[in-house]
Amino acid sequence: MQFYQLAKGGRFEFRGKQFEKVAMSMAVDAERIGNVFQGGTEVMPIGEPLLLSTEEAEKWRPSSTHSTAFMSPAPGQS
Repeated sequence: MQFYQLAKGGRFEFRGKQFEKVAMSMAVDAERIGNVFQGGTEVMPIGEPLLLSTEEAEKWRPSSTHSTAFMSPAPGQS
């Protein structure tokens, strides 16, 4: 599943470590060290996943438009 789909308090595994989601873009590990996660990061839920409602999750879904799509040529370039 993707990180944005988890509700705060949801527990998951990422790269062999266990985390708890504490904010919409942050989770803490067992040592209580904070880590920033992008919404589209694939994570493995631990146990029954604590999920956002479908409507709330849609608000946090990462854009499918690549970030470079909004860039324009540098001045003097065409």
